[in-house]
Amino acid sequence: MTDEGSSDENEANLRMANEFVEVANNQLATGIHPVVIASAMRHAAANFTAFAYAHGTDDPLDTTSIMDDFRRLLGNYDKRQRGETRSVTDLERLVEQVKNE
Repeated sequence: MTDEGSSDENEANLRMANEFVEVANNQLATGIHPVVIASAMRHAAANFTAFAYAHGTDDPLDTTSIMDDFRRLLGNYDKRQRGETRSVTDLERLVEQVKNE
């Protein structure tokens, strides 16, 4: 369920993720500590992921794939936030997706 789908779906996913980051940034502006916000977002993500599997598919919860995807994304964003990597282009993202499949 991670990097599957068309380019349009990936762009929609990124747009939605950016909307969640905007909510987090708004909370940050109120003075809430960023680690507290991150914890709340993980809590919400776990809650909705369980809901999605329970109500959106007959598949069992795929914790291995979900955790692998989270670790990959977390590592990439950590490098980006710390300035250790440049932004990835859509083409590079697609190449990486194909390599992972």
